[in-house]
Amino acid sequence: MSQVKKILFGSVMAMGLAASVPALAYSVSFDSTNTNVAGGDQSGKTSYLLGANNVAAAGSGLFVETFDARNGGGNAQGCGLDTPSNLVSIAGGTYGLRTGTVASVAAAPAGDKTCYAFGPTPGGALPDKVNINYSGLLATLGPGASLNYFGLYYGSIDTFNDLIFYNASGAVIATVTGSSLINQFKGTSGNQQADSSNIYVNLFFTPAEQFTSFAFSTSGVAFEMDNLAIGYNIARNVPEPASLALTGLALAAVVVTRRRKLIR
Repeated sequence: MSQVKKILFGSVMAMGLAASVPALAYSVSFDSTNTNVAGGDQSGKTSYLLGANNVAAAGSGLFVETFDARNGGGNAQGCGLDTPSNLVSIAGGTYGLRTGTVASVAAAPAGDKTCYAFGPTPGGALPDKVNINYSGLLATLGPGASLNYFGLYYGSIDTFNDLIFYNASGAVIATVTGSSLINQFKGTSGNQQADSSNIYVNLFFTPAEQFTSFAFSTSGVAFEMDNLAIGYNIARNVPEPASLALTGLALAAVVVTRRRKLIR
């Protein structure tokens, strides 16, 4: 584990929301596994639920997207989707897959020597919003299946980056802003090297708010991510710190925005 900073979202609500709006019902941690080690895949950071080889074990309930075209194919840099197209659909906006950093295009997440996803593509329109839908995957899991875990290596987070989560009916269940994460870690927007701006984010959704799709949204250049991990029936099992002195920010709250579909 590379970090022992964890935050419980229980009753945190966005500033200005009416008191009658229900509290957030998911938790988040920033623990990760270091993959830049002997035998690791050199992508920097991945989910703490995975090993340095960044591969989900059979029956683990986890599905990992490394953008390294593990199933063959790929672009000129060898980058491509690992997840079969019948399991995930991508729509809206523009995105690209690459390695390395190109000024004014995309910056590899700190320490990442492998393929990663970014948006928009060079010259692509802004704002850019790309939707990733896992309905195909959920169909293979049987009736009533939904996803309760989401993780990604979030590179050089910017204040204009957002993650938006949707339920099966397409309603927004949560929005996690780049600003909230930067403020929590006292990072600098767009910093390409600091741990405070290149973090692995783990989100755990309650049964009432499990998701079927998400979008990465940006109003500037760019949004970068790698090692996307999703899962169903994943238990939140982050080791507790030995003492409060080890965490400092363990009980701090991150304010995120949230909208719920009204039921009449």
